[in-house]
Amino acid sequence: MRMDRRQALTMLSGLAAAGLAGCGGEPPLRIAVVWSGWELSRFRDILDERNAVVYSAGDNIAALIRNPVARTAAPDVAIVPRGLVEDHAICTRLRTVSSKNDPPYWQELLRCGADGSIKGAWFKVAHKSLVWYRPEAVPDPPADWESWVRMCESRAASGHPPLAIGAADGWVLTDWFENVLAGLDRDTYRTLHEKTGDWSQESVREALRRLARLWSIENLFPGGGRRALITQFHDSILDVFRYGRADMVAASDFAWPVIAQYRSPGQAARRFRFPGPRGRPAPPVVAGGDAVVALRSSGDRGGRLVEKLTGDEGVSRLERWAAAGGFLSLNPRVQGYPPELQNLAQEVRGDIEFDLSDRLTGRLAGGNGQGLWRVLTELFAKVAVDGQHPDQVADSAVQALRVLSEAGEGS
Repeated sequence: MRMDRRQALTMLSGLAAAGLAGCGGEPPLRIAVVWSGWELSRFRDILDERNAVVYSAGDNIAALIRNPVARTAAPDVAIVPRGLVEDHAICTRLRTVSSKNDPPYWQELLRCGADGSIKGAWFKVAHKSLVWYRPEAVPDPPADWESWVRMCESRAASGHPPLAIGAADGWVLTDWFENVLAGLDRDTYRTLHEKTGDWSQESVREALRRLARLWSIENLFPGGGRRALITQFHDSILDVFRYGRADMVAASDFAWPVIAQYRSPGQAARRFRFPGPRGRPAPPVVAGGDAVVALRSSGDRGGRLVEKLTGDEGVSRLERWAAAGGFLSLNPRVQGYPPELQNLAQEVRGDIEFDLSDRLTGRLAGGNGQGLWRVLTELFAKVAVDGQHPDQVADSAVQALRVLSEAGEGS
């Protein structure tokens, strides 16, 4: 991703000023993160690193690591989406680091380069297979996908929209797709990020049909499909727990801080696992996360900070964030999660499939109206806004995904 001149100058000016604050003549460690707002504030609170500068690079973090606009702008340590570790230009700039608290499956996700070494450690992970609800509105959570669809149809027909969805954020729609597909066909799910992945598989078509049929239900969303299409993730949570406009919202564990802050007085919040097909084994947890990496240019200081952030010496600091919600650690020693989030950290250490959209490359990848995000957003708009036939729309989406997958990396 290219960083424009204004963004570069803004970042450089902030770093130049911060760089004057080094202790004892040693320059401060520069730590770039993708977060902003509440997450950035929480990270600064727990960092406990006096000689460090933390700044949000947002979507520009890849460009900053690949091709730093100036030596003072290049981070020593960065917290990045997992997909960036696979980027060859980024991988070659990273130090091999220890990730002893990460389970083997998670460690393998951070291997890259010719030597296949581990280039990062998991700092913050996410459980993406949850549906949050108000218990008075949903006294009996559904046991499977078919029961959930019938529940939604019944509630919608009664005049009360059952579901909220932040369809303005494309990653919300990819989470839906990933959960449905992982429940239908894990083998296909595991191969779609590969160059040989076949997006014309019948299970992909069936997953898209299931989504299209559900999202086409009249009165499914508060304000209808057109409003849902401009509703962001944060606002979809408020639709359920602040305003009671809907009963349920499919949302990751990091929805909890929003629920806790904005729910009505006395309002309880419950959750159930995203349901799979009837008669099938329980679907895996779809999980994502952000990894902490150290650049080669950071020397030993960067590697030591990675170990400090993810090793046992950092447990007490991580527990401060865990207690507030919106943070799951793979370190089993981290405890103190809110009662509503109990067992989730254990679940993401178990039977999981990693976030597919974070592993896609080429024309299938990317946010901001690109790749899988764009295809799912168009599918949503066609069935929930335009009222087109769900099965036909799903078939068109399969064709669009197949074309994108065949376009190649260089397109």
